[in-house]
Amino acid sequence: GIKTSEPLMISVGTATTAGVVTSARESLADMTLKIPVVAETGQRIAVSRRIGGKWRLIGYGVIR
Repeated sequence: GIKTSEPLMISVGTATTAGVVTSARESLADMTLKIPVVAETGQRIAVSRRIGGKWRLIGYGVIR
């Protein structure tokens, strides 16, 4: 699961940015992004976590 204060990378369309999770609940996570991205409500995003020094895809999410 995703934890609060965990650094994650998200990919929205062709934009990729890193961020820190500010709040993580059951199926929702709020993030503060280092570089803002433009996304529409309902758009899917790819979520990656740093594992062994490399960014690894851990799942996807939907913009709310």
